[in-house]
Amino acid sequence: MQEEIDRLMMEIQRSKFTERRTEVRQPLTRPVKIHLPHGPTLKAFAKDLSSQGIGIIMDVEFQPKSIAVLEIHSILSDPVCLRGEVRWCDKHGKGWFIVGWKFIGVSPRPVST
Repeated sequence: MQEEIDRLMMEIQRSKFTERRTEVRQPLTRPVKIHLPHGPTLKAFAKDLSSQGIGIIMDVEFQPKSIAVLEIHSILSDPVCLRGEVRWCDKHGKGWFIVGWKFIGVSPRPVST
């Protein structure tokens, strides 16, 4: 069992060496709705958050420069809605991706929630 746990710990360490972000990120596990300009609303989960962007785990692959409204669940009030641009998208296991979004502006809450 320890060997399997050690393998996962090594994956965490390896990801620290390939970090591309310049801002400090805080862990954040919250539901996120991704409202596409001309498409469906997707559901995902936040992984981490900084003042510049958010990492989201989801089962859809995005191309860099894609734009969407990110509706981030708030436990204290209404959801926070921000426009975001995809900066990068990496595989995160079979059928899963981590998508790095840069915040580009505030957005009103979409009607299709």
